[in-house]
Amino acid sequence: MSFETRSVAMDAPTGDKLVGTAIPYGRWSEPIGGQFRERIERGAFGDLAGADIKLLYMHDPSEVLARTKSGTLRLRDSAGGLRFEADLADTSRGRDVRELIRRGDLTGEMSFGFYVDRDEWNAKRTERTVKAARLVEVSVVVDAAYGDRTNSSLRDVSAAAHEAARLRLELHKARMERWLTN
Repeated sequence: MSFETRSVAMDAPTGDKLVGTAIPYGRWSEPIGGQFRERIERGAFGDLAGADIKLLYMHDPSEVLARTKSGTLRLRDSAGGLRFEADLADTSRGRDVRELIRRGDLTGEMSFGFYVDRDEWNAKRTERTVKAARLVEVSVVVDAAYGDRTNSSLRDVSAAAHEAARLRLELHKARMERWLTN
């Protein structure tokens, strides 16, 4: 089983809180690695009460912004997805994130990391529905490849930041190539 991350859009921050949808339910992703698209089924992460989920910056475990264990990250299930509310600390990274979102340098995009326990594939293995998974973290990211859709698949937490950066560069390159040809 491999660790995976996905990206979604986040609402604008209000004061010292970040709020948004960490995981959209029932929405097809853009193609992941050009291979398949997926959707997360509502309830796939089960009951998160008592779970220690962290809000990270760029999937970096040394960049903790909030966590459920301390009560600074709160998760709530809704029809459209797993909603979150986070109290950002008055730390250098917390202040940086707040300011970068206010300025528009961070566009409010989020990613989430998880392990899949049960999924279903179509016959051609081009579509996957995640039925059961273990959520590990949600992350504030820069220029996620698909905004409010899934965008990457990773093997472990330590590789997450490198893979996310690689995917963002690929997306940027494709956007520039389209722009140059128009």
